[in-house]
Amino acid sequence: MAKINHYLHQTLVIAKKEWTLLLRNPHGLAVLFLMPAIFVLVMSFTLKNTLTTQIDMPKTGWLLENDSPQAKRWMQEWFDKYGGSSYTSRDTLRHAIASGDVQSGVLVLTTWLGPDGIPDSKQIEIWLNHKTQPAAAARLRAELTLSVMQVNLKMKLATAGPFAGMMAGQTDISKLLDTGNTPDIRYLYEIDSGRPMTAVQQTVPAWLIFGMFFVVIPIAGVLIQERNDRTLDRLRTFGVSHTVILGGKLFAFMILNWIQLAFMLIVGGVLLPLLGTEGLSLDISLPWFTGMTLAISAAAVSLALLIAAFTRTFDHAAALGSGINVILAAIAGVMVPRMLMPPGLQTISEWSPMGWALDGIQTVFLGVPETGFMLARIGLLLGFAMICLALSWVRLQRRS
Repeated sequence: MAKINHYLHQTLVIAKKEWTLLLRNPHGLAVLFLMPAIFVLVMSFTLKNTLTTQIDMPKTGWLLENDSPQAKRWMQEWFDKYGGSSYTSRDTLRHAIASGDVQSGVLVLTTWLGPDGIPDSKQIEIWLNHKTQPAAAARLRAELTLSVMQVNLKMKLATAGPFAGMMAGQTDISKLLDTGNTPDIRYLYEIDSGRPMTAVQQTVPAWLIFGMFFVVIPIAGVLIQERNDRTLDRLRTFGVSHTVILGGKLFAFMILNWIQLAFMLIVGGVLLPLLGTEGLSLDISLPWFTGMTLAISAAAVSLALLIAAFTRTFDHAAALGSGINVILAAIAGVMVPRMLMPPGLQTISEWSPMGWALDGIQTVFLGVPETGFMLARIGLLLGFAMICLALSWVRLQRRS
């Protein structure tokens, strides 16, 4: 019995030692508690609409290229029921969707009324941006299809001709109630670039950004090792400033990011087609792609230098860096596409450095980049990089 008590006492002492070490490791505690909590919040908000049928109708802008009285009356009935705005040209409607004034667009083509006067749902286009939730787009499509059927029935009731034909067996009711005749859905980047939306065009750029930000692991290993074995101090005796040290590391690891980038593009553009799936289209604007990758790389390496400068051991840096990157990726829309996020979480994602990177690089791959939009994202990433570098420099100065 005494021996059992002795072993039990030793076990409790070892457990107390482990708890003491754990409490002295705030980075590890953050990874254990903070990161799962944030994941629970992000994923709960993101997936809250997948198990409910109560989907809000997106705010819609309309453009009538068919100016018939029937089309105008139909649009007004829709506004009375769901609200919305009317636009006079495709450019103004597209700009309203891109700027967020409306969440979707309904384009009624000139051929909406056929030769027999029957409205055709196929002569309607639904325009969406890449943040529109699929469930909301599906409800809009279904409501539009039903609404066209109702317009059709009202027109037939007014004339009563087809119904008399039905009674005589001369008119096919499927012409009136064709559930397969639904509006086409087009995303803005499909309209701009002429390329269809594919999962590859969205996921490869997103995970490319995620991989670039994980440069914190090799940077932390090098910087912490150099600090512990006094390599940085020896460099200082040769007149090498911390500015030069940070600049050299920034340049070296940005080149590593670019090699990583080239590898991912080969995987997406060459390997995926060989495996039988659609490949990444590289028909993109090279100047904007270069500018975005430089800005993303600078932000990723600078954040990694900041984490390495403020941690004492490689384990701390790896845990903290991995946790921060995973959280930023979850918020930004890398883990779960932004179109599945509710509007509030989409707004929050725009304040993540990975969110800025994702906005810019997906615009390069999915559409025609606009100068103002791209310069704003590049500027935010470079500003973030400068802040991280400045804080890293101050930390290294104090430690030396």
